[in-house]
Amino acid sequence: MKKKSNLKGIISEYKDIVIVVGILVIIVLVCAIVFNIVSKKEEGNTEEEIVTTTLTLFGNRTINLEVGEDFEEPGYYAIDSNGVLQTSNIIITNNVDTTKPGTYEIIYRIADKEEIRTVIVEGEEIKEPVTSEKKPLTLTLTGEKVINLSLGEAYKEPGYKATDSNGLDATEKVLVLGEVDTSKVGNYTLTYVLEDGEDKKEVIRTIVVLDDKLTITLTPNTTNYASSITLNIKVTGNNFASLTLPNQNIVKSASNNYNITSNGTYTVTAYNKNGGKFEKSITITNIDKTAPTGTCQVTINNNNTTTFNIIAADSESGINNYVYYDDGKQFLNTTTGSYVYQQKTTKNVYVKVYDKAKNEKFIYCDITDNSALPVILPGKKDNVVKKGETETLKVYIIKKGSYYITRIWAQDPYHQLNKFDSPEYGKKLYRPKTLLNKAKTKYNLQNKLILGFNASAFYLRGVYDAYEVSKYSKYDKTSVGTLVITDGKVIRNAYNKAYKTRYIVGVDPNNKLRIFTDAKGTSSAQIKKKKEWAQSVIDSGIRNTFTHASPLIQNGKKSNITTNMPSPSTRKNRQAICQIDDNNFALITGGNLNRSDLQNIMLNLKCQTGSNLDGGGSIALFFQANGSNTISTIKGNGRDLTEVAYFTEK
Repeated sequence: MKKKSNLKGIISEYKDIVIVVGILVIIVLVCAIVFNIVSKKEEGNTEEEIVTTTLTLFGNRTINLEVGEDFEEPGYYAIDSNGVLQTSNIIITNNVDTTKPGTYEIIYRIADKEEIRTVIVEGEEIKEPVTSEKKPLTLTLTGEKVINLSLGEAYKEPGYKATDSNGLDATEKVLVLGEVDTSKVGNYTLTYVLEDGEDKKEVIRTIVVLDDKLTITLTPNTTNYASSITLNIKVTGNNFASLTLPNQNIVKSASNNYNITSNGTYTVTAYNKNGGKFEKSITITNIDKTAPTGTCQVTINNNNTTTFNIIAADSESGINNYVYYDDGKQFLNTTTGSYVYQQKTTKNVYVKVYDKAKNEKFIYCDITDNSALPVILPGKKDNVVKKGETETLKVYIIKKGSYYITRIWAQDPYHQLNKFDSPEYGKKLYRPKTLLNKAKTKYNLQNKLILGFNASAFYLRGVYDAYEVSKYSKYDKTSVGTLVITDGKVIRNAYNKAYKTRYIVGVDPNNKLRIFTDAKGTSSAQIKKKKEWAQSVIDSGIRNTFTHASPLIQNGKKSNITTNMPSPSTRKNRQAICQIDDNNFALITGGNLNRSDLQNIMLNLKCQTGSNLDGGGSIALFFQANGSNTISTIKGNGRDLTEVAYFTEK
C-alpha cells in the first residue's frame, strides 16, 4: 500500500513535465508532415507552366448612393496570360443594401487575385414606402454591360430603354457619350445619360477590344469545271480554338482540305478561345459530274472518204472536245463534231466526247456505207463448185483444170481477212485445216461462211531445222527473218536474220492490198533499213501480214521484180492472191502454174495488185458454207505450219 502511494506521488510530482514533453513530440510530428507536403507541392509546381490572371474592375472603386437609390454594377472582367477570358470564373460577394445607410464592400475573387469595390449609402433608412406623384427616372441597357469584341470587329449598339418622371418613354432623350475604336486593343466606356429637369440618370457600358480576331481564307484548288473540288481552309489569328466545317464536323486544326462534289454555298465557322465566332462562305458553281449526251452518224462515201456528224450536248460545263477513233486507234482530237476524214474508215468507229469537267461519253457511231463496190460474179460458163453468199461476204470457187479461181467479195476486207497463229509456235506446228478449226472454236465462227487457205511459210522444213525455229522464236516479236503482225499486234520481228523471201502482204485500213519490200542482208546498215521498213508497215495500220510473198501485179501491170518464188518457168502448185477493187479479190490455188501463168490469170481478172503466197506442198483451200459447221477441203491440206488465213462473214 505504501508503494502505490509513493508511485502516485512521483507521477504527481512530474505530471507537468510529462505533459510538456508530449506536446513537443506532437508539434515535431506535425511540422514534419507539413514540411513534406509543402516540399512535394513545390516540387510539382516546378514542372507546371505558370499562368497568371489579371482582374479588372470598371468604374469607380468607391460609389456613393442615396438611400433607396439602385446600385448599378459598373462591370468587371478577368483574362489570363494566354489571352483567354476568365470572367465567368470570378466569385463575387455582394451584401449591399441600399435601403439602409452604411458602408458596404463588394469583393471580387479569382485565383489568387482579389479586388474590392466600396459602396457608401447615405441618408435615412427607409422604413415605409415613400409615395410621390413624381416617378423615378429609369434607364436600362439591352444586352451585356461588358461586351467583348475582337480587334477590327464592328461594334453594334445593343440598345437601351428609358422612362421619365412621368413614367413615359424617354428613350430618344438618352445621350450616349464616348467612342469605341475597334482598330485598337483597349477598354472603352460608353456613358448613357438621361436628364429630366433636375433629375439625372447615368448607366455605363464597357467595351473590351481584344486581339483575338480570326481571319478565314477559303481557296478552291481550281476555278475550272471539275467533277470535284478541294477547298483549302486556313484560319489565321490569335487564340484559335476550333473550326466547324460545312458538314458540321468540328476540327482542331487551323488548316484543312474539304472535298466538294456538288454546287452550292459552303460556310465555315471558326471560334477563338474567348468564344468569339467568325464565319466565311463561298459559293461553288463549277462542279460538273454529269457526262455529255450525244449520237454519232458516220457515212463512208463512194470516194473512200468518211463523214462524221456528232450531235452532243452538256447542260452544265459544256462540250470541250471530241476524240475520234477508228478500230481502236485515235486519229483526231478536235473541238468540232463535224469532220470529213480523207480515207475510208473501218466499221469499228466511235468517238469520245468530253465536257469541260473532263467527264467522258463513249459513243459508237452508226455507219452508212456507200463505198462498197458491186459484186463481180463468175461468168455463165464458169464451173462453180462451191458458192456462199451472205450480206457481208460472197465466195465463188471455180474449177479451172488443175487449179481453182476463187472470187471473193468482202464488204469490209480490212476486218474480214484474218489469220490464226499456232499457240505453240516453235514447239508444235499444225496442218492449216487443224488451225482453221481451232480458230473457228476460239472466235465462235460456227455456222459462218468461211474461206480458208495457207498464205505464209515460216519454218521451211529443210531450210531451218526445228532447233532454229525454236531458237528464233524466243525473241520478243521475232520470226525467222521477217515481220509478223497478227490482229494489229506485232508478235515477231527478227532484224538480224536474212531470209531469202523479202516481201510481206496485207490489207490496210483503206481496204487496199499492199506489198511491202524488206531490205536484204545482215549488215548494220541493212538491219537499220529493216527496222525502218518494219516501222513503215506498222504505221500503215496493217492488221495481218502474210509472207513467202513476191509481187506479181502492181498498178494493174506485171511486176518487174523477179524472184525464185515463184519461178518464172517452173510449173508447180501455186497459191496467190490479187485485188480487183476495194471489195473484190481473187485467190488462185492449184498446180502446173509458173510465175507468168499467175500474172496472166490476174491480168485477165483485171487485178490491180497481186502477190504470190505460200505454194508447193503447202497449198490449201477450204470452204465452210454459212449455216454449216463442216469445213470442206477443196484443194490440198498443206504442211505443218504456224498460221492459217481466212475470209469470214462479219
